[in-house]
Amino acid sequence: MNTIGFFGDSFCADHRQGSWCNLFAEKIGCGAPVCYGREGDSIWSTFIKFNKRISEGTVPNISVFCWTEPYRMYHPTLPLTINIKQKSNKNSHLYQALDDYWKYLHCSDKDEMAYEYALKYYDRHVLSTIDKKIIQTWSFRPFENSGKDAGIGLQAGLFIDKSLYRTAADERSDSKEMNHMSADLNEDLANYFYGISKEYLQQ
Repeated sequence: MNTIGFFGDSFCADHRQGSWCNLFAEKIGCGAPVCYGREGDSIWSTFIKFNKRISEGTVPNISVFCWTEPYRMYHPTLPLTINIKQKSNKNSHLYQALDDYWKYLHCSDKDEMAYEYALKYYDRHVLSTIDKKIIQTWSFRPFENSGKDAGIGLQAGLFIDKSLYRTAADERSDSKEMNHMSADLNEDLANYFYGISKEYLQQ
């Protein structure tokens, strides 16, 4: 049986049965995903996790990447996004340093440039060398939270130029339980990904 893994942030992080990740895996004949995204993860977290799988020889037969926004810092265990709420007094110095970074050192132009260059390099020089199926899409289309259109196109595997953030934001339902979306939208998304990728996955 083919294996599948999801790499990204909270838009592909929910483990529950109704998650579009599980529904999509079922539709294409895979077992339960071997991994999911994680809330607040940066693209750097995704690079590091996938590189580890490459080095260990544990890359799934199908890898789905949901690339997040550029305005996130890397940390091995904590989400370090702008305006993140500290959940406890633990790591208070770290969060104070993070607040100071956003106030005094952050530069959107630099973050966007580093994001674009790193993502294009990873697409062309890492993912394109993987002898497995690769599906790439956006959690956030770059750089939509800044009102810009970066026009970044990715080449490795199957690239689906869709914003999961916009898909969730356009939903009229107040129920956004799994991956920021209602159960119905999770099902619709699984059907959408199945319809657009089934020919590629059969090659």
